[in-house]
Amino acid sequence: MRDTIQPGKAYWVKVSATGSVMFSSSATSTLSDRIRIVATSELPPAPPDEVLGETLEIPNEFTLHQNYPNPFNPTTKIGYQIPEVSYVVLKVYNALGQEVVTLVDGEQEAGYKFVQWDASSMPSGVYTYRLTAGNFSHIRKMLLIK
Repeated sequence: MRDTIQPGKAYWVKVSATGSVMFSSSATSTLSDRIRIVATSELPPAPPDEVLGETLEIPNEFTLHQNYPNPFNPTTKIGYQIPEVSYVVLKVYNALGQEVVTLVDGEQEAGYKFVQWDASSMPSGVYTYRLTAGNFSHIRKMLLIK
């Protein structure tokens, strides 16, 4: 049992109730106030920029991120960033190169973007996704395991 948490180290925490474990570094608090379980309904709402899946800063380059989680079942998030207003197309293809879904097809403002794909109607396998925005085009692979 430990009474101190070191940065960069992993710890197991055994709890006795449902909720989020909250840690405080306040030296003036008692030990029971520094580590406590807060029921999820007591947590404040996320800031508006986190709810939308975007941050307020503007990226400086086009990027297509690896989906998360990967492998996935049945949903995954695909993130990308665009540094300027662009016409964006994001499509998913099966292992034969056939388009299975278009996730984005339209003009978007600059920023960090996230799209969720629900592949519950698709068979297990390797899929690719392609982002085209302006002169930028990039492809990544993902794995659906059911």
